[in-house]
Amino acid sequence: MHILVRIGLNAAAAWLTVWLVPGLSFAGEWWWWLVFGLAIGVINSTIKPIAKLLTIPIRVMTLGLFTLVINVGLMALAIWIARDAEVGLTSESLAATLGGAFVLTVVASVLRQFASQ
Repeated sequence: MHILVRIGLNAAAAWLTVWLVPGLSFAGEWWWWLVFGLAIGVINSTIKPIAKLLTIPIRVMTLGLFTLVINVGLMALAIWIARDAEVGLTSESLAATLGGAFVLTVVASVLRQFASQ
């Protein structure tokens, strides 16, 4: 059940992100949000820990700011996967992807805090 809640939270966070960030757009069925939420969950549980582990020296030297670069890269990967899977999520520019990564991180963290209480 915990996995289904996380997928739902990721889907809600992605929906809010697309709604808030200009340059991100979604043109698909409502249930594709769940597929995208699953993709975000898989990326965050497999690739993100490896990327964070491999970039420890850079993150220490930049006082953690390099984590934003990791988040943008993972957001770009999720959008790329969504485009290839024909989910309907697109980004018009790198700036939109950057903003989307930032907003998605904040919104997902807030939603997880509310869900854990």
